[in-house]
Amino acid sequence: MQVKIGLLLAAVLASGSSFAADAYKVSTSVFKDGELIASPVMLVNAEEMASIAIGTDFEYNLTVKPSNEHTAKVITTVKAGDNLTEHKTTVAYDKEATVDNGNDKLTLLVRKIAS
Repeated sequence: MQVKIGLLLAAVLASGSSFAADAYKVSTSVFKDGELIASPVMLVNAEEMASIAIGTDFEYNLTVKPSNEHTAKVITTVKAGDNLTEHKTTVAYDKEATVDNGNDKLTLLVRKIAS
């Protein structure tokens, strides 16, 4: 009987630790001087930083932090040439948002794909 209880408890604990964190598909468009230079798509886990570089002149990091069932805060760090800027933007899921850095622009479309 103790063996069965031990196995049941182990199964319950194992199943509780297998829940996945929220995951997002982040579609982006990168513009430099008004010209589209790339449109990368990333799969990002909540609260984890994702990074992408486009050539040697442009790179960005982003972190998606869920706010509620309809929105998330996206923290981006954009490096264009020698300029480094950080933006905090609240986005609605499935609605495009823009991070504008003068001559450079980054559009974001965040879609929740798992929770």
